[in-house]
Amino acid sequence: MIGTLQKRFVITAMTAITVLILVIVLATGGLYTYNVYKNVRWMAEMLTDNDGLPQPGEDGVMEHGGGKFPKGEGKRRLTVDNALSYRFFLVRFDEEGGISSTDVSRIYSVTEDEAAAMAQEAAEGGSTSGIKERFFYYIKEKDGGRTAVFIDVSAQTASIVNLFVISLAIAAVCWLLMLLLVAALSRRTIAPIADNMKRQRQFVTNAGHELKTPLAIILANTEALELYNGQSKWTANIKAQTVRLSELMQNLLTLSKMDEADVNLPMEQIDIADLIDMAESDYEEPARGKNIEIVCNVPHLDVCGNRGSLIQLFGILFDNAVKYTPEGGKISVTAYRDGRSVVLEQSNTIDPKQAAEDPGIYFDRFYRQDSSRTQKGGGYGIGLSAAKAIAAANRADLSVRYKDEDTIVFKVKMMV
Repeated sequence: MIGTLQKRFVITAMTAITVLILVIVLATGGLYTYNVYKNVRWMAEMLTDNDGLPQPGEDGVMEHGGGKFPKGEGKRRLTVDNALSYRFFLVRFDEEGGISSTDVSRIYSVTEDEAAAMAQEAAEGGSTSGIKERFFYYIKEKDGGRTAVFIDVSAQTASIVNLFVISLAIAAVCWLLMLLLVAALSRRTIAPIADNMKRQRQFVTNAGHELKTPLAIILANTEALELYNGQSKWTANIKAQTVRLSELMQNLLTLSKMDEADVNLPMEQIDIADLIDMAESDYEEPARGKNIEIVCNVPHLDVCGNRGSLIQLFGILFDNAVKYTPEGGKISVTAYRDGRSVVLEQSNTIDPKQAAEDPGIYFDRFYRQDSSRTQKGGGYGIGLSAAKAIAAANRADLSVRYKDEDTIVFKVKMMV
């Protein structure tokens, strides 16, 4: 159990840390990408205004105002050296939309014909800005025509990629360091909870063993009274309630044992048909007393599990079915192979008025649909909880569903 708690704590903590790291990496990369785009866009606006010629002021610094981007900013300032570091070409269109001139003096990898073709294609696309191949383009109406500038952003793209790669590498290293730290501190963190759960299980185990002797004495003395004075409704009630308490303690001890996540039951290959026959034999007489028909159609299929605990599991299912199947009802048991698993389904008729809306609630400990039903049935609402725990200990899955309004189906999926 401590190992399970520690594992869950580490998984939860590392999930939160992973989300935080990803948010930081994405936010950093996103802001950097936005800033790069903003600078490239502003540079494109300035180049179209100045016909591709950076115009420095008296102090050797260029200023550019206006434009739709960036919004709310006044004049932007850029040194001539930084401006000349951009590689770009310029294409001018006349009033009829034809290309009047091209300027590729600031880039050597693009010819005038390539520049003209690229600008014509961008202009026909209808967008005033965008990304085309490795260029960011910006088209602006000017002097009755249009001016298009294409800025090579391959260096900026590479810097963005490098930023994300470096950020992810650092994030991975930090994640591993945090994993080691969380794993080292997890046992100390969950120690109080684990100790409390251990004490609770120990209390149940000790109480169960301590109560066995008094219950056995009460039952023996009651039977002795019946030998001397004869049976009465009082002695019959004492015996019935003593048996019920014994069953309750047995189920509680089973739950306490199965709650240990690291419990290792000895596994073997078992014929499921033999297990059902053994479990059914104990409930044939009680079923006959309620005129309940039991139909078993279980072929000989091998499953991997613990023989004793699986017999107990199927016994709980039969006991539950006999208790809550109405007079004259029916219990059916079938089994079949499903891929690499064997599935056993036990169905029985129920009273629709007594059925819970969500059948999964039957696995809750001490669940009672209503107190009168529980008392009549003789159960404590803990048997199915024990069955669920036994199934998990055998690496099987126990589920429940309604087939129709008066039929419930318990499904056990076991490995082969």
